[in-house]
Amino acid sequence: MKDEKLFDAYLESTLAAEERTAFEERLEQDEAFRLAFEQHCDLLSDLVLLQKRLVIKEQVKASRMRVMPAKTEARTVFYLRTASVAAATAFVAVMSTILILSKGGYLLTSRSNQITELNRKVGELRASNEGIVEGITRSKKRTYAPANLEASAFALNNQGYILTSYHAVKSADSIYVRNSLLEPTAAEVVYTDATIDLAILKLKNDSVITTWRVPYGVRSTAPEIGEKVFTLGYPRNDMVYGEGSLSSLSGYGNDTAMYQISIPVNPGNSGGPLLDEYGQVIGVIRGKESSAEGTGFAVKMVNILSSVEKNGNDTLKLDLLKGSPKKSQIRQIRRPDQIKKINPYVFNVLVYKKD
Repeated sequence: MKDEKLFDAYLESTLAAEERTAFEERLEQDEAFRLAFEQHCDLLSDLVLLQKRLVIKEQVKASRMRVMPAKTEARTVFYLRTASVAAATAFVAVMSTILILSKGGYLLTSRSNQITELNRKVGELRASNEGIVEGITRSKKRTYAPANLEASAFALNNQGYILTSYHAVKSADSIYVRNSLLEPTAAEVVYTDATIDLAILKLKNDSVITTWRVPYGVRSTAPEIGEKVFTLGYPRNDMVYGEGSLSSLSGYGNDTAMYQISIPVNPGNSGGPLLDEYGQVIGVIRGKESSAEGTGFAVKMVNILSSVEKNGNDTLKLDLLKGSPKKSQIRQIRRPDQIKKINPYVFNVLVYKKD
């Protein structure tokens, strides 16, 4: 089966369960295949836009016909009927395309200038299997459905406090975090600020943090446009590195609580750290602009710390200060070595709900 036909079959949900699983695994593992699929979806999205414009155009034409002088009434009736048929045909085409896309779980509306939240929805079968393998569902007291979505997070200090995105965990019944060195470990939400999409988690098992030595600090000075930055996160099961530059000191809609970055970010990156070239944290990945690939946004750390200072309770404020590195301990080492030291403190967040 040619790739285009395979893409359409996936979007139309006509693949068998095994074929669909294989398709999704290939999307994760084959970069060229994933890019081709995204381009195919972009093409379909453009068709939807074109068809919508056609509907609007015909509706406007029909509206103008209605105000023509009475002497042209017969001709007007003919034009109105023609315009109505054209508009109806275009509308059916639009709805058919949208129906196909929605059946595949890949509904693409127009590529508007909006922020796309980057929590990663998890396929039910795969999530269920992972839950069994990783021991997520071993609890005898509670039974959990497959993870509803995944995101990223990172340690703020050596006390077990972790930063992530509010939109990823806001409806969670249970939350677990994991990485290559940490088995799935339960965490609880201890602070949120929906206005800047912030959630602070606390690990429930203190024994896992006894050896923690967070190597990075929070940058105290304001960064400048053009600075090199990088991010780490979990748009897939393994941690992914991305690099680019700070392209604006404000985010979508000139939001001064965010930075704009020239790093491609994908579903699953929400909540991951944004670091400068010296390994200092300057922000938390928030999302991307729907109509601009390669453009991402991150909430500024200065706004996060200000939120906690203004609205957090005294215990939280004191705990966040404990064990927090004053400055980065990885300033003078190579990027691969920086990543190795940061890796234990960046996490894949699994969001669960009760059955």
